[in-house]
Amino acid sequence: MTILYKVQSVCGCKEAVASVLEWNPTGELLLVGYKHGLAEIWGMKANCMNSWFLLYTVNLPCEEIINVKFFHNSKATYFNMQKKDLQNYSDKYERLDQRPTLAYFGCSPVEGCFLLTASGLMGVFTIPRIPMNPETSNSASPSELNIFTNSIGLSRCFITHCSISYCPTGRFNVAINNWSEPRISCFKIGVEREQDDTLNLKCGAMASIFLQRADNENKEISVVHWRTVNCEEVAFVVYDCMEGSFIEQWNLIKKHQQVHKLLQKNKSDFMQWEQWEITAKLSLTSRVCDLSLSKLPTESLLLFAILRDNSVQILETGLKKIGSTVFERVPEDQMRAPCKLLTSDCTHLNQLLILFDNLGQMYAMQVPTSHYDKNYKMSPLAVPVCLLEYSVITGIDAADVLMLNLSHLEALTEKLTENFSRQTAYVRHFYYSNFLSLKSNICRIQTKQQDFDDLITLHAIAIAFKSLLRPSDLSSQDKGPAENLSMILSEPVGDVDKVLCVLDAKDFTVEPATLQSLQQLIQWVSDLALNILHKLTEDVLKPKFNKRHGYEICRDVIAVSSVRELLVMIRIWGLLNPHCLPIYTKSVDNFDVLPVMFRLLTRLMQNTSEPDDSLLDECSVLSTQVLVPTRHINTPTTLLNSNATSKLFPFVFQTSVESLNLQDVHYEEVLFSHTIKDDIIVGNRVYQHVLRKEERQQATVLEKVEIVSCVSPSSWENSPTIATMFPQLYKIPCNSLSPISTPSLANSHTENLPNYVLNGEAQHLGEMSPKRSNVTVQVKVLADEIAQTKTDDVQAQYNANGENMKSSG
Repeated sequence: MTILYKVQSVCGCKEAVASVLEWNPTGELLLVGYKHGLAEIWGMKANCMNSWFLLYTVNLPCEEIINVKFFHNSKATYFNMQKKDLQNYSDKYERLDQRPTLAYFGCSPVEGCFLLTASGLMGVFTIPRIPMNPETSNSASPSELNIFTNSIGLSRCFITHCSISYCPTGRFNVAINNWSEPRISCFKIGVEREQDDTLNLKCGAMASIFLQRADNENKEISVVHWRTVNCEEVAFVVYDCMEGSFIEQWNLIKKHQQVHKLLQKNKSDFMQWEQWEITAKLSLTSRVCDLSLSKLPTESLLLFAILRDNSVQILETGLKKIGSTVFERVPEDQMRAPCKLLTSDCTHLNQLLILFDNLGQMYAMQVPTSHYDKNYKMSPLAVPVCLLEYSVITGIDAADVLMLNLSHLEALTEKLTENFSRQTAYVRHFYYSNFLSLKSNICRIQTKQQDFDDLITLHAIAIAFKSLLRPSDLSSQDKGPAENLSMILSEPVGDVDKVLCVLDAKDFTVEPATLQSLQQLIQWVSDLALNILHKLTEDVLKPKFNKRHGYEICRDVIAVSSVRELLVMIRIWGLLNPHCLPIYTKSVDNFDVLPVMFRLLTRLMQNTSEPDDSLLDECSVLSTQVLVPTRHINTPTTLLNSNATSKLFPFVFQTSVESLNLQDVHYEEVLFSHTIKDDIIVGNRVYQHVLRKEERQQATVLEKVEIVSCVSPSSWENSPTIATMFPQLYKIPCNSLSPISTPSLANSHTENLPNYVLNGEAQHLGEMSPKRSNVTVQVKVLADEIAQTKTDDVQAQYNANGENMKSSG
């Protein structure tokens, strides 16, 4: 895991009060709605969570925004643990029949948002497909979007509680209630585009939920939720009364009424109509503060009832209790103000429940896994493996799964890799980027990750290089140049010049000017090949004495094959433009390095698990013939591995203050590796700050330096961190530390559920962002970074800047 007590500020407004927070489906945009009718859409600069800018604004004067929902992008996948033994991803995980809320020509989903105000006014607007450029846009005057409004129902009314959810047909399910009326009105809202690019809201009334007259005198509705579960419409209503609270589950039932004999044409004629019927009811001794629903599309639904007595009741469909947790304060903290839980939300993989209280403290509670698999004790890794595979397919962040299985990462990685290798070739190619992103997060928790970072960069460069290839005659070829090259190199051909004789040179022709711009990337590939061969002897002998941990690129057949393909392309491009070839420092004249590397990599590809001794000897001699450049290592400055979790739960953290549990961790082995190079941009110039041994204790306060944006791959963007999972917690001022005791469990199948607490000050908890880190590497940024790290001038500036940052810190 990473440092949990770091927060980032998104925006601040002293006059207006925020009433709602909402993330878009990809987790790239954050909508903030205020009580005076203003809605702001914020975005991150280059995916950096410490740099936000205002993109768009929407204004509804004198209207209080009470709920918002982004358009659905029609991407939904069903999670079924009963199919865990199936091999193919297509059979194990099924796509749901979900239509987009609004689509362009060709059924491409439209990015937009639907909002509802307290006066019964609906509003809808679309977001441009091309986002604003943060470098050229003026944050003081963001673009104002046009909003199209309509009243919900025949007439507008005051709304106190509402629920907005998605419908499989692309429409919105909206349930509203006025505290003075014992009725919940239900509507289906559709969004349509007119010919003049205006949006039209169509509101269709449905059957309403009516309370029983004998019981509604002392009841007051506090929470309303409407959700579609397995193609069934289910509504959950929470009532507050003097004795406590009641939770009711209502199902929309379709009934058939026979037509009168005088009006029917056939005896089987009937009329279909819908009616809400109560199917379950639960009585609680304390009032319900909030009711959260799980987000993972499964067979059933999980409900989390947050009570005022600081307890959490975990329910399933039918309002059956499957667990409960009670949060209690330690005795020395009884003199403080009473702590009351206020709001909660669940992660998208249903592994963590996040809660906030009135003192601004954040809690993280593990969700029992027995709900998905009744036989989880027989195979405890079955559910985590399926969730990780689900993350690969959907792109949802799996940080919560990794944090709760730190002691089983090796087994999870092996099982995940084994299942992924069994997929067909086109399935592996389609999900390879998501697979690399997930394994990168796993390697960041383990002790060895540099090889996997090299694999991600290699994959991005290979995609960029192969995209430059154009076939000379497309009509006469069944496969492209890249596919033909892969097929030819599948055979163990050790002579690169013989491979060139088989290939068609016209398919690999690229403009010389373009090749010159790729020289830095070509040099990087060549340096990687030299380092693989140079460290091969060490990597082979090390497992004989110690157990191998983490990922090793020399053991990956796919990575070695990709390097061979790139070397062939470099060899061809060198004939077109010799200036694009990599530069070597050789001790022997007339020594052609590239053919030798290709021959040695070909022999390595034949047996990566146990290379022969002659290959190891030739690799050792190679280092005496050519200078092997030193790799540029980026170690995450905030990385903590499983050694930090040896403490017993719960973990207690305070905003911007390092926990006492983490101060005992050995920084030399866990956090740092000799020296840390953290690439940052300050004043539009790139510097590198090396943390020396005496500065390591100050590594957690680097945010005091004015950092415009981070470009290092060691950013929390690619790490399984609470900041990635819960980015809505950015604005939380520092408060006093308030430890929470270990929760007690009753009627639960899980023991010792971990809890995290973060002190601060928060008013609203927005919906969790499903965002995952993007593994695509921008070629231009990577080339500039490699070029700058090879110049002595930048190194001098980097040393000077490090001294300045040290003195200013």
